[in-house]
Amino acid sequence: MIFYEMSEMQRKVYIDTAQVYAGYVAAFKKSKKYSGGMHWKKAKGREYLFRTLDRYGYGKSLGPRSSATERTLTEFRSAKSQTNNKLKALKERLKEQSRFGKAAMINRVPKIVTGILRLLHQYNILGRNVIIVGTNAMYAYEAAAGGFLDSPLLATQDMDILWDIRPKLNIVTDIDPKHTGLLGIVRKVDKTFELLQAESFRAVNKNGFMVDLIKSEPKGLLQKEPVRMGEADDFKAAEIQNLHWLLSAPKFSQIVIGEDGYPAEMVVPDPRAFVLHKLWLGKQKDREPIKKKRDHAQSKAIAKVILTHLPQYNFEASELRMFPKNVVEEAQKTVFNLALPNDLNSDEK
Repeated sequence: MIFYEMSEMQRKVYIDTAQVYAGYVAAFKKSKKYSGGMHWKKAKGREYLFRTLDRYGYGKSLGPRSSATERTLTEFRSAKSQTNNKLKALKERLKEQSRFGKAAMINRVPKIVTGILRLLHQYNILGRNVIIVGTNAMYAYEAAAGGFLDSPLLATQDMDILWDIRPKLNIVTDIDPKHTGLLGIVRKVDKTFELLQAESFRAVNKNGFMVDLIKSEPKGLLQKEPVRMGEADDFKAAEIQNLHWLLSAPKFSQIVIGEDGYPAEMVVPDPRAFVLHKLWLGKQKDREPIKKKRDHAQSKAIAKVILTHLPQYNFEASELRMFPKNVVEEAQKTVFNLALPNDLNSDEK
């Protein structure tokens, strides 16, 4: 495993881009308060100030015309104009930073992935209802460490979205009602996404990129849990063993840069949890041999990144109590010694 540290220029561009994006996200959230509009509406010979809340014209009356409601309208229009101007300016800054990001070669994450991440964030389900797991999570860890892992380790044609069914799910969107839920969201990024088959956990776009929705197995064999975020035509989540380990681990949030230079927030499991889960996964008898070798290589890579660049993530069993004792002990022996063990420097296995 080779880890390339960012140059001073790359670090500057990354930090600047992350800061501009933070400003944009804050402005975007504020702009949502001014979605829709206000206007006068006549009813029974009187004028009322009407507040529309969406593009369909739904809203409510704020009262009859008076000095107070006229002031409300003036203040609303002024605040909306200021917020929209700020948002427009920040969009231009992001466009400029995207060019810098590509020039500095910090644009790492597939564009389709960052596009989906931004929408998951926009609809307030990223980090609350879903996190990103699997190979793409490694982009968050390398960015936090201030560098880049070998590209072959990160090469993938799919995106694994892990659904945590415990928090209430409330996707309020302007998505076509015929395509609600997660499928509606990914189709806003690429309209060619289609479920692989009816009642599938996987959707594929015209370029062969796949998005998978997965969830942890129910604790009881007879326990029934939701498997779709939307209607019957949405993803049907695949239930997989021991994903509750990742859901119970601390969350890890990091800004990543897409291939197009635009940033996105990625929320993933604690990097130590990634290592433990990959180690466990790579030892399962029913796991395909080629995937087991990749699991091992990825676990070693992130363990090495933690040991050398993320020292704040000390390996303490108490912080990873969501994993079985034998899994934690195996990790302690294999990758989390005080010094880098020979196993980490070997290309064997």
